[in-house]
Amino acid sequence: MATRWSLAVRNGLDVVDVETPASTAAVALHGAQVLSFAPRGEADWLWVSERARWAPGAALRGGIPLCFPWFGPHPGRPELPAHGFARTRVWQLEDAREVTGDVQLRLALASDEQTLALFPHPFQARLTVTIGAGLALAFEVANPGPSAFSCEIALHSYFAVSEIAGVTIEGLAGCDYTDKVDGGGRRREGQAPLRIAGEVDRVYDSDGPVTLIDAPAGRRLRIAGTNAGSTVLWNPAPAKAAKLSDVAPEAYRRFVCVESGAIGERRLTVPAGATERLTASVTRC
Repeated sequence: MATRWSLAVRNGLDVVDVETPASTAAVALHGAQVLSFAPRGEADWLWVSERARWAPGAALRGGIPLCFPWFGPHPGRPELPAHGFARTRVWQLEDAREVTGDVQLRLALASDEQTLALFPHPFQARLTVTIGAGLALAFEVANPGPSAFSCEIALHSYFAVSEIAGVTIEGLAGCDYTDKVDGGGRRREGQAPLRIAGEVDRVYDSDGPVTLIDAPAGRRLRIAGTNAGSTVLWNPAPAKAAKLSDVAPEAYRRFVCVESGAIGERRLTVPAGATERLTASVTRC
């Protein structure tokens, strides 16, 4: 099977379609968002909502949106878009190449007048996506300005599952976390493997690795990060999902978000003239 990539228009957005001997994938220039990753002969590891808004400037539900330069509501200006602006901007495809049978895409976004009105710091961001037997993402943010800035980053991965009730998550036992469903209270995870029963919105003080076990599908995925001091776990459950216009009824049963990030007190500080890097990888285990 050949290694190749091509740029196409899908639902009005530019998308890079990738084929390697081991897998296929799709990455939108809108938000530098990975939309699909499927090993040969397997179902897609990622979930995209059938009601996703495919439109310039809109947040597209599913795949791996990029949250930058803040996560969730802006801490001081709640009227600003949740999760920052990186996921709704068009990124430039800087490079596409074959690396020992894998395909590596490099996408870039730089500050401009619009971003400076929302985040008053010059920056140069780059996302490198490596597609092969597994999926790897490396997010870099450079500070060309005269003073340091802090930012939050999250690789907001939506993983497809056969049934949320059958999912088990390992690797977070004993970790402290912020429970957003409980108003931001601090909790500590127990020692038993984690199962999802009801709405979950937690930011763990952990960079993993985490193992996502979908027993009905016979799938085990290992999610690991570097320089990512936070792991986010999210599923809206029925009541919250009913309030989301871009999530179909019962669709919450088909995905779970397990995200590598640098959030809250674990956000990154980028000194003047420096670059910070956060990575996440997803592999079969």
